[in-house]
Amino acid sequence: MKRFLHTLKLDVTVQWRNKLYAIGIGIAAVIAGVFSQAFDAEMLPYVVPVVMLMIIGGTTLMYVAGMILFERDEGTISATIVSPLRTGEYIWSKILTLTLLTTAEATVMIGGTMLVLSFNETVPLPNLPVLIGGVLAIGMVFTLIGIILVVRFQSITDFLIPMAALTVPLQLPFLHFLGVIEHPLFLLIPTSAQMMMMRASFSGLSSLEWVYCIGYSVVTIFVLTTWARRAFHTHIVMRAG
Repeated sequence: MKRFLHTLKLDVTVQWRNKLYAIGIGIAAVIAGVFSQAFDAEMLPYVVPVVMLMIIGGTTLMYVAGMILFERDEGTISATIVSPLRTGEYIWSKILTLTLLTTAEATVMIGGTMLVLSFNETVPLPNLPVLIGGVLAIGMVFTLIGIILVVRFQSITDFLIPMAALTVPLQLPFLHFLGVIEHPLFLLIPTSAQMMMMRASFSGLSSLEWVYCIGYSVVTIFVLTTWARRAFHTHIVMRAG
């Protein structure tokens, strides 16, 4: 446990020194300013999940890719492989610290938008535990997907095109939740459950929908965690050996 806590602290320190918090929170503040002028308060249940999916999800992929590629170039990962730190601990440190960063971005983006809108109109207050649950889940999903993908590449430029190709299908649920193209097949995409949960923080869900949101998110995170560990072992540990 002490070893894992040390890794968590180190990851947060590295993220802070590399200005990921400054960049992420800065972007979130700009988004909040734009959205508070472009949308009414009644649009928040639709805007918040879409922005978390399409913007915050994308930045999370870039953060995890940048961190792992940087650590590979600096030899940190090679040192980690021969240290007592386990692969699972390394991966979960990235998941938890980058999800913390995602939550900070979401707080500024959503809170800032609601604060500005509140000066001119009544703003619907979300169910915070549900909203935070959705934010945490989508942060974990995108971090894991980023790990699974980036371990296969040696540079950020090699990573960008595959990332874009993968991001597009992951973002398709916005069509369903905005009512552009409604079809139950969209709910099979892993990011749909988190979108539904964040939207539910404003409007509520049926019992069956809650089972879907929580159950599918848990299954998705479990499967992605297992996949991320195997991908890291295959493309990082085995190649280093």
